Amino acid sequence: MKLLPTLFCGIIFSFSFLANQDAELDKSIERGKTIYKESCITCHMGQGEGVLGAFPPLAKADYLLKTPEKAISAIKFGLQGKIVVNLKEYDNMMPNPGLSNDEVADVMNYIQNSWGNTSNKKMVTEEMVEAVKLK
Repeated sequence: MKLLPTLFCGIIFSFSFLANQDAELDKSIERGKTIYKESCITCHMGQGEGVLGAFPPLAKADYLLKTPEKAISAIKFGLQGKIVVNLKEYDNMMPNPGLSNDEVADVMNYIQNSWGNTSNKKMVTEEMVEAVKLK
C-alpha cells in the first residue's frame, strides 16, 4: 500500500524535472538564436547552410552531431585548419568569437536543435563547455 504513493511521487517528480529541463533548453535555444544572429550568421548563413567550399554548413552537419566536443571547441576558441563536414573538406579560419562559456552553450543548443538537427533534448551546459580545453 505504501508503494503506490511512493511510486506516484516518483513519477510526479520525474515529470516536473523533465519539464523544467525542457523549459531551460528552450530558454537556452532562444538566447543562442540571438547570439547566432550576432556572431555566426554572416558565414554560416541564416539557415545554417554555410557557403560551399568556404564555410561549412551547420544544418544537418555530421561534424557537429558526431563530435560535439570539437564543435564546442571551435565556438569557444575558434578554428583553423582542415575539417571535413558532410564528406566535403573545408580549410578556412574561424576566429575566436570571444563568447563566454554560457554563450557557447546557448549557441550549441540553438544549432543542435535547428535546421533539421536534433540533440534529442540533450542540453549542452556551461559546465560541459568549461570542460573543453584548447588542444
